[in-house]
Amino acid sequence: MTPRAHEPVSAVDGAWLRMDQPSNPMVITAALRFEGALDHAALERLIEERLLPHGRFRQRVEAGALPVLPAHWRDDPGFDLRSHVQRVALPAPGGDAELRRFIDDRMSAGLDRGRPLWQLIHVEGAASGSTLVVRVHHAIGDGIALVRLLLSLTDEVGASPPDEVGVLPQRARAPLALARELGEQALTLGRLLLLPADPPSALKGPLASRKGCAWSGALPLEPLKAAARARGAKLNDVLMACVTGALHQHLLPRGPLPSRLRALVPVYVKGAADAELGNHFGLVFVPLPIQLEEPEERVVAVKAEMDSLKGAQDTLVSLGVLGAMGVASEEIERVGIDLFTGKATLLVTNVPGPPAPLHLAGRRLADLLVWAPVSGHVGLGVSLLSYAGSLRMGVYADAHLVEDPAAIVEAFEREVRALCG
Repeated sequence: MTPRAHEPVSAVDGAWLRMDQPSNPMVITAALRFEGALDHAALERLIEERLLPHGRFRQRVEAGALPVLPAHWRDDPGFDLRSHVQRVALPAPGGDAELRRFIDDRMSAGLDRGRPLWQLIHVEGAASGSTLVVRVHHAIGDGIALVRLLLSLTDEVGASPPDEVGVLPQRARAPLALARELGEQALTLGRLLLLPADPPSALKGPLASRKGCAWSGALPLEPLKAAARARGAKLNDVLMACVTGALHQHLLPRGPLPSRLRALVPVYVKGAADAELGNHFGLVFVPLPIQLEEPEERVVAVKAEMDSLKGAQDTLVSLGVLGAMGVASEEIERVGIDLFTGKATLLVTNVPGPPAPLHLAGRRLADLLVWAPVSGHVGLGVSLLSYAGSLRMGVYADAHLVEDPAAIVEAFEREVRALCG
C-alpha cells in the first residue's frame, strides 16, 4: 500500500526514530555485490520505477506542531534522486579491505533528517564487480520488509519470496481466554523488567561513534541443516550455538568469562500488519551458554533455551513496549531503552533471503549482506542472512569494544566447521 502524502509516524516506528544516537545510528545497512559492472543509468531507472513508487522513499519526517503530537511522514517538496543515489569509485586495489573501510565510514554516520531517510551508493572499481551499499533508517521498515523491497529491484522481481518467518499470534476471543492472555502478558512484562543486567565483559562498556563491520564467506546451508537434523535441533539452534562459540573464543583471552550473556533476538510477528514497510517484530532475550567448552554442549543448551521461549508472550509484550515507548516522552523512552538493552550484550538477527540466484540489470547477485543496527548501550550486532543455498554472517561492532570484527567472523566459521564436520 502506498503511504499517504501526510501520515502520522506509527508508535513503533516512532520509537525506532527516537532511538537514534551519535553512538548508535538506527540505520540498517546492506551490501549487494554483483559479478561485473552495473549499468548506472539502468540502476537509476529501476529505482525510479520500482523503489520510488513506495512513497516512504520520497517522504521525510516532520515533528508534530506541539511536543505532545506525533511526528508525520510528509512528501519532501525538494526531493532529488541524486541526493540519495551516489556513484563512487573504490580506492585501489579494490578488494574486500577497501570495501570494508568504505562501509565502516558510512555506517558510522547517521542520515540527514531533512531528507527521506535512505541512501544507495553504487560502488565501482572493485576487482570482483559492482557493489550497492544501501542504508535505510529502521523507522522506514524492519529487515524482512527491506530485504523484500531491495529484491524487488532484481530482474526476477516475480520470483518466490523468502521463507515465511516469525510467530503467528493466536488472539484470544472468549472473554475468559482474553483475560487469561492479558494476565500472562502482564506476568511476562514483570518477568522481563526483573531480569538482571548482563554482567561486565569485554563486549560491554562505553560506546564510540566509530563502527566497524565484517562478513563471512558463503557458508553452504545444507550441511548446517544436516547438522541440526542429526541433533534433533532446528537450524536456528545450531546457528545460535555457533554464535555462542564464536563469542566464547573471542572473550576467553580477554579475562574471565561472564557468568551470563544474553542476546536480543527479533521475532517477526506474522499478520501484524498488511503494509509492506514498517516494523512488525518483537524482541526476546535468549541466554547464551557462554561458559560451555564444547560445541555439542552448546547446541543442547541453546536448543533448551529456544524451546522454552516457544509459545511465550515475550514477542508480543516487547512489541507493545516498543509502541508504548514511541508515544511516551523522550525521557521515559530513554529510561526504557536503557533498562531493556542493559539486560543484553548483543543483538542477533536471522533473515531468510531468496533461495535461488538473482540478477539486476543483467548482472548476477553474488553476495547479499546485511548489518542490523543495535540500540541503547549494546555495541555488537550479528546478522545472519541466507541467499541461494548459502548463509552469510555480518558483524556490526562498536570500535571501542571490538577492535577487529573479522576475528569474530572467523571464529564463527570455525564453529560451523566443527559442527558440520
